[in-house]
Amino acid sequence: MIDLDAGALMAALARLERACDDLGNVAQQASAEALGHAVIGARRNVYDTTPGAYERTGDYLRGFQARGQGTKNTARVSVWNDVPYAPYIEYGTGPYEMTPAQIVAQAAANPLAPLHFGRSGQRYMVAGPAVYPAAVFALYRMRELFAGKVRGVQMATEY
Repeated sequence: MIDLDAGALMAALARLERACDDLGNVAQQASAEALGHAVIGARRNVYDTTPGAYERTGDYLRGFQARGQGTKNTARVSVWNDVPYAPYIEYGTGPYEMTPAQIVAQAAANPLAPLHFGRSGQRYMVAGPAVYPAAVFALYRMRELFAGKVRGVQMATEY
C-alpha cells in the first residue's frame, strides 16, 4: 500500500502550476544564456583560431540573436545568425560539410560545451557550429530551469 501525503501532493501541484505560469521567464533566461553559448562557440571556432585568408570583421559575432517566448503550456527559444555566410561556418563546406542532425547529435552529447571540430582561419571549410549547439543548450537549460521551479530549487543562472 502507498501512503500519499495530501499536503505534500497539493504543494507539489502548486509548484507545478507556478512553474507553468513562469515559462516566459524560463524561456527568456534560457535565451540569454544560449546567446552567450553561441558567442563562446563563435569565438572558439572563428575568432580565437589561427588567422587565414579572410578578414575578421566581427560581423559574424554581432550577427547572433536569440529570442525566448513562453505561454502557460509551452516555452520556445530561437537562436540564429543573420549574416549571409553564417551557414558556411555552421555546417562547413565540401567534404567537411555536416548536416543539422549530425551537429545536434554531437551537441546533445554535452550541451554545456561548445563544439569545435578543428575549424580555423586556415581550415575554414571545416564546420564551426555555434547556432545548433546554442539551441541544444537552450533546451537543456529550459528543462533544468523548469524542473528546478517544480522542485522548488533555485537554479544557477550562469555556467
